[in-house]
Amino acid sequence: MTSRMPTSTRIRVVICAVIVVVLAFGVVSFFVDKAILDQTYARVYRSQPNLLATYDDYDETYAREPVSFELDGYTLRGYVYGPENTRGLVIFRHGIFSQHEDYLPLIVGIVDEGWKVFAYDAIGCGVSDGDSVLGFAQSPLDVAAAVEYARESGMADGMKIALWGHSWGGYGVAAALDRVDVDACITMSGFDEPIGIINSSAQQAFGPFAYTQFPTLWLNNYLAFGSDANRRASRAILDSGTPTLIIHGSNDQVVPYDDVSVMSNTLSAWTFPRNVAAATRAEPGRSGHNDYFYSRESQRYLNECAEQLQVLLDENGDDPTSPEVVAFVESVDKLKANTADPGLIDEVNSFLSVRLESAS
Repeated sequence: MTSRMPTSTRIRVVICAVIVVVLAFGVVSFFVDKAILDQTYARVYRSQPNLLATYDDYDETYAREPVSFELDGYTLRGYVYGPENTRGLVIFRHGIFSQHEDYLPLIVGIVDEGWKVFAYDAIGCGVSDGDSVLGFAQSPLDVAAAVEYARESGMADGMKIALWGHSWGGYGVAAALDRVDVDACITMSGFDEPIGIINSSAQQAFGPFAYTQFPTLWLNNYLAFGSDANRRASRAILDSGTPTLIIHGSNDQVVPYDDVSVMSNTLSAWTFPRNVAAATRAEPGRSGHNDYFYSRESQRYLNECAEQLQVLLDENGDDPTSPEVVAFVESVDKLKANTADPGLIDEVNSFLSVRLESAS
């Protein structure tokens, strides 16, 4: 005759079993999440035909000077555009998986207004060192280093300094405001904190299952960046009091307007921040992550070219080196396809004029 296990013992066994399963799931999740994050942050090498303008399309019209600075053993490289301009220095920070040249229409648009622009490539991007961008929390760290370099090198030459960034760079320039002393900031399509955009991206990719990964995603982020892991852009804007222009599309699918954006978190303060100007892009077809960059005519032409390019790729086995694809890309008027929206340039120029020149 076998004796029955007491109820209290059975409960303890079940509890221990659950704990073991949860711990095992957590350990596996941690390493799986780390592998996914490492792969996500790896340097992106472009193999597809590019319809974006490059400096070759501007070199006869716009001068630039190469510069570089060091950060944690990496060399970050960039250029000073409009080196003779004297209205003020604008430090530009690009988005993730891109490089500063992807934003040349905006850069030259503001150079035309008389501003000097220092635009550099982040770690693991463009012409800078690194096989990885390291993580979302890296952005404000290199923005702070860029500001320090601009001052120490004499680049600013007594001029007022403004920060300007998009997406990952939009987060970086805003989140750096409590680390650096600058005169103005422009953040476009930026997220408010690293763990927020990490969790949001996980939800978009994996649905409700992503909720089970939030603790290990947080831990991975913290172990990589420590106290800098989750700096909040909105808090830095409010605490620093730096005049800040926030631009965000109401239909942004990359950095959703509600919950995770710099815009929604800054404007959720009890009172409207006096140092903030908010500009929501809500026009259909021009309210996304970056479609409001371009003039309507340019956007239309770029979309047409992209559609034609996709057809050619489909017809040629997705081979970007096929003669038909190469010939088409070479026939595209890159400047026409990449013309900045005049209204956006006017908005940025007006903000800089008031915040930098009136403070002189």
